[in-house]
Amino acid sequence: MSFIMRHFVFPINALPSIQMVDAGIDDILWNWVLKFEAIRRYYERVNADILFYFSDLAIQAEAMGAKINYSAKGMPAVLSSAQSISVPDPEETPRMKVNAQVLKRMEKEFPDKLRAGLIYGPFTVAGQVVGEERILRMLIDDSEGVMNILARTFECARRYATYLVESGANLVWVSDPLASLIPPDHFWEFAGDFLRKLYEPFHPIPTVLHICGDTHQIVHEMVRTGVSGISFDNCMEILVVEDEIPNDVYIIGNIDPVEVIELGSPEDVIVRTSDLVSMMTLKDNFVLSTGCAVPPFAPVENIKLFVETGRKAFSDLEPDVALLSQVSRDVYSVDSDEVSESVMTALNAGVDPMTIVTAGLIRAIRKGSAMYEAKRCFLPSILLMVDTFYKGFQLLEHRLDREKTQKSDIVLGTVKGDIHEIGKNLVRIFLEIHGYNVVDLGVDVDADTFIEAYQKYGPSIIGLSAFTTESRKEMEKMIHTFHKEGIKEAFIIIGGAAVNNEVARSIGADGYARDAVRAVNLVKKLLQLKEVTLKAWEIGINVRAVNLVKKLLQQSIIRI
Repeated sequence: MSFIMRHFVFPINALPSIQMVDAGIDDILWNWVLKFEAIRRYYERVNADILFYFSDLAIQAEAMGAKINYSAKGMPAVLSSAQSISVPDPEETPRMKVNAQVLKRMEKEFPDKLRAGLIYGPFTVAGQVVGEERILRMLIDDSEGVMNILARTFECARRYATYLVESGANLVWVSDPLASLIPPDHFWEFAGDFLRKLYEPFHPIPTVLHICGDTHQIVHEMVRTGVSGISFDNCMEILVVEDEIPNDVYIIGNIDPVEVIELGSPEDVIVRTSDLVSMMTLKDNFVLSTGCAVPPFAPVENIKLFVETGRKAFSDLEPDVALLSQVSRDVYSVDSDEVSESVMTALNAGVDPMTIVTAGLIRAIRKGSAMYEAKRCFLPSILLMVDTFYKGFQLLEHRLDREKTQKSDIVLGTVKGDIHEIGKNLVRIFLEIHGYNVVDLGVDVDADTFIEAYQKYGPSIIGLSAFTTESRKEMEKMIHTFHKEGIKEAFIIIGGAAVNNEVARSIGADGYARDAVRAVNLVKKLLQLKEVTLKAWEIGINVRAVNLVKKLLQQSIIRI
């Protein structure tokens, strides 16, 4: 690479900069002085490695003839399609001129930073210009018409990108969200090749492609565009696709901008950011970012915390990357003879035992689990990985400095009629290494056994796992039985392939976590909730207020 972005940290777009000035979005978009001032104040607080002026999806469509709706608090949106499609001159297009002026000032104010010229891909703009449903239907019944429209939206994008680079952008960022809806076998024809031609003149500077949604099936074509970096949506499991990305192409992603940055607590931001870095820092070509644009009214303090946490996590892990990589490789390749040696080598080099567990051993298990869910890895391999994990973990278990003050009893089990245990076992492992005392009842566990365990151990949390549809039905019956038998002091959480957030709500569970990392976060929040509730009782807050707080917090927790 002719430039270095390794382990950069930045949020996508700069929409929250609107909070920095006392003006509506509809005013800021047309005033380059106001817009630049918002950007300047924003990046004074958020020391990101890549800077954006804030942009919107409608800007190119508007320039090509679409009618746009503006408001003070919402982003511009297409009101009606273009009656006739024109290819604009960016230098004569008011809002494009605003962005160019902002970039010129950004170049003076932030000369040592990468400054992104953000444009939208030809296919996405085609959808904005003629209507998204119409362009998608045309893929089947009028492909020639699609190509004619794309020729014009491509030319608009090319001119606009050139204008932005001439104005001070030293990175070309293309977002093409609608392209994820093209059938994968037609992606190259209607999106990929246009993107390749769009990037071609700019190869001396970094180029990035972001496509929203699930892009597992088109990763190869995204690489084929010749782009310098690929930005993945937060719905993507990067561990699944990381091996498909060449070492000279950056893997960029992918903290959830809504659930974590906008709606999460500071602790959520720290936990999720640190976790992603611990999983991905072993990749030299990884860049930490959000999975999409951060919403306009996301707390700026959360954004700042995301950048600072990510940068610190990279710095903390950097000296030990080679040793941790070897540990992870040994587990993932199920080399049980070598894992003991690589773990001891890391220990003798002074690597923190918990770091070896999380960024080495668990990283491999998480990758295996993700590959299994994507049907790219199968159960025999997963079982051997878990065996290898345990061999390494046994060398570290007695060395872990666990959080004794957080220690709490948790009862886990796979429900009656279900013998799947891998997911449950991983949850137990993750909880134990975070200092929780876990009683594992195993598999095929009926309601009476859970009730007996509750009476014996008095846990704060009961965790139920279900892999099949039938076991999900059994889970609902069991929760009904728990409530009937008076189990009211323990939170009930669920997980497994057969359940999700909606199932949790419908069957009366207190929370759902889709993987072991989120299970740890969920347990921690529920125990904090219990502590808050008990304190409220102690100081005499009335029961209705306590229950209301509990209900609101549970509604938030269940989304983890």
